[in-house]
Amino acid sequence: MKSQVIATLLFASSANAFGSPKKKAVGTAVFSDGLNGWVPDESQFAWGLPGSLDPVPAFDPLGFAEDVDLNRIKTLREAELQHCRVAMLAALGMLVTEEPIEYHPLFEAYNRDIGPAIRHLDEVRAVSPAFFDIF
Repeated sequence: MKSQVIATLLFASSANAFGSPKKKAVGTAVFSDGLNGWVPDESQFAWGLPGSLDPVPAFDPLGFAEDVDLNRIKTLREAELQHCRVAMLAALGMLVTEEPIEYHPLFEAYNRDIGPAIRHLDEVRAVSPAFFDIF
């Protein structure tokens, strides 16, 4: 009885997948009235997206944001955020695996000196080569 109740509760939510989907509102306008208070403005830098800060408010030294449409600006913004997140994780990983902490999540580093964090990838390759096949 108990297992039947648990099974019913587990599978009840997945039964929703077989129902008819709710109708979504379909908009035909390319630009909406604003998203969180932001309205695209082609005359401003990067279509007026938030994030342009002083002392260099329109920082685009390579000109990626010049003469591009709104979708391209959004793609560039998304790529910038993703790369920043990866860089922050990489910096955190370098700090975690460096000396006074002596902790590495992939192999045992307490029994020998494996050098600076920049060489830890070589150690992962030597200790568990399957890691690179999986990821």
